[in-house]
Amino acid sequence: MIKNFLKLIRSEFLLMLKGTAFTIVLYSLLLIASSIFSLSLKHSSLNIEINIAFLWIIIFFISLIKVEKVYITDFSEAKLQQYILSPFALELIVFIKNIMIYINLIFMFFIFSPLIVIILGIEISFLAPINYLLALSLLSIIFISSMTASITISKNNKLSIASVLTLPLFVPILIFSMALTDFVDFQLSKMHLFFVAYFLLNLGFSPLLTSFALKKLSV
Repeated sequence: MIKNFLKLIRSEFLLMLKGTAFTIVLYSLLLIASSIFSLSLKHSSLNIEINIAFLWIIIFFISLIKVEKVYITDFSEAKLQQYILSPFALELIVFIKNIMIYINLIFMFFIFSPLIVIILGIEISFLAPINYLLALSLLSIIFISSMTASITISKNNKLSIASVLTLPLFVPILIFSMALTDFVDFQLSKMHLFFVAYFLLNLGFSPLLTSFALKKLSV
């Protein structure tokens, strides 16, 4: 069983590596969007909260696109049947796949983030807090996105409209992320506990709802 589990992790890791090129394309588009946003408001004095809000919103869309791309590819009807017949619960497979997507997205963001921060005109001193908070918030974003993606690609068209219901789940992440600029001493802040708690909340029901929606593909 352990050997099969390690094979599962290895296969998911290899699938993640194959999708790295698509992630690089998404972050390249983020650089372009950030440049356009920065240039269009070059002569306007905006608060740093606006720039951070823009960054988080774009990251949300990148995550949604990335997760949906992975789910469409990896959970096609034929592959889904293989996952269902595997010795592991579909919920566990969803969890591992989401973690691999997270690793892929956050690793590439760490590479691109210095340039993104400079383009958006954010003080470089905020780089570490931004990376830290995004690493925490991205966990919830990925697991919420997996629910949205699984509902969207479901054969049951009646479920498609239900994907809109997951969008409000992103709002608390955006609101709490905006408090980043209010920190006097980031190291003493306990705000990161919210992101941990919110992720654990999503972890409790996201794999279940995601696997339930995916199984509708086989109906």
